[in-house]
Amino acid sequence: MKTCFNLCLALSSLLPLPLQALESNAPLLTLEQAVQVALEHNPDIASARWNADAAAAAGDTVRARRLPSLKLHGSYDVASEDQRLFPATANGEAGVFGSDLMAADAVLSLPLFTGGRLRSTVSAAELLRQAAEGGLAYTRETVVFNVTSLFYNMLAQREVIRSFESAVSATAEHRHSIEAQVEAQKAARVDLLRAEVRLAELKEKLTRERNTLTIQRWALAALLGTETGGTAPDVGGDLLPVTMSSCPAAADCLRMALAQRRDYQAALQQTQAQDESIKASRAGYFPTLSLQASYGGRWIGNISDQPAGSDDSQDIGRIGLVAEIPLFEGGAIRAQVREQTARYHARQEQVRKLELLIRTEVEIARAEMASARERTEATAKAVEQARESFRIIREKYDLGKGVIVDVLDAQAALVLAETTYARALADLAVSDARRKLATGELTP
Repeated sequence: MKTCFNLCLALSSLLPLPLQALESNAPLLTLEQAVQVALEHNPDIASARWNADAAAAAGDTVRARRLPSLKLHGSYDVASEDQRLFPATANGEAGVFGSDLMAADAVLSLPLFTGGRLRSTVSAAELLRQAAEGGLAYTRETVVFNVTSLFYNMLAQREVIRSFESAVSATAEHRHSIEAQVEAQKAARVDLLRAEVRLAELKEKLTRERNTLTIQRWALAALLGTETGGTAPDVGGDLLPVTMSSCPAAADCLRMALAQRRDYQAALQQTQAQDESIKASRAGYFPTLSLQASYGGRWIGNISDQPAGSDDSQDIGRIGLVAEIPLFEGGAIRAQVREQTARYHARQEQVRKLELLIRTEVEIARAEMASARERTEATAKAVEQARESFRIIREKYDLGKGVIVDVLDAQAALVLAETTYARALADLAVSDARRKLATGELTP
């Protein structure tokens, strides 16, 4: 599954984004609503759900092989020499002869012994069904994480836009103040030029940030899997510090992840299914025994000899045991066992790779949680300090005791502090969701 970041990049390269504010009539979604819509309409989840249904149907197909089968069998043969309608049942018994033979039978077959092939095949199919359901569950968890991550990043992006809009408004107001002071010969014209340059820079950055939010909205539309009607969905809510769940020690987190991750459990079940496939292949060395019975009729046409009183049709039934003993298969059974064994070892390596990946994801999630918590605390204080600093420096300039460069620098510092704090809040929520995804706790 593509990450939200890759999805945003793909959309940004395809969409001709307008340089205007977002549509006012776009539907506003809460996180819970967005997750619910994605769980119902996301194409990855739908695909995984169909795969789970296919695995269940494959299991039913395999289990059906253990049950009796009843078939209708018909034939029509034309012989080069006349044939008897049915074999004689006594010495000297007269019979009907002809060249056209027709038959229709109901045939019953029941496997009695297959050397464990059916049992292993059924076990493998059941394990693959469970693995498919685990894959579906993990796909749902991944979609929930991607929606959560994008949702909080969109909230952060809105805060970034608000910060730039506030800066644009404040700079425009400050520019009018400087212009009045220049006309009154209380400020140098270069101050006005610097303010105009800064205002143009802020407007350009504001446009870029709005376009970024547009990209995110279309990325959300793709994750939700719904038709947009030309208008991408939007998110609503306040970006507030989340209450992070407790994070146990790394070793405990890893044990929790291996016990709860549905993708890891699915990988183990696929490996066990492959082991059952090896057993099924080895069963090819053993004989098979089945019960077969049939009952039907025989008819003859183009009769060449028919004794008086005889009939040109006859009902015939039979029942018996059929045994097959493999004597020579040209090495096919041995090659099949070798193939399944190689696939089993390949699955084991995939499980080992997934264990290493899970350990990495757990450590990354723990590090991101600690970093996001520290950044949020630090940037919250920085925002307060930057606002106070900007207020003081601007008042000094208005009183003729400061320089325009200090005002512009203080304003830039304030915008940076506010945007950094908003993104830190989003990272805090995303890191908590990432840790839950890594440890298998992010249940939809």
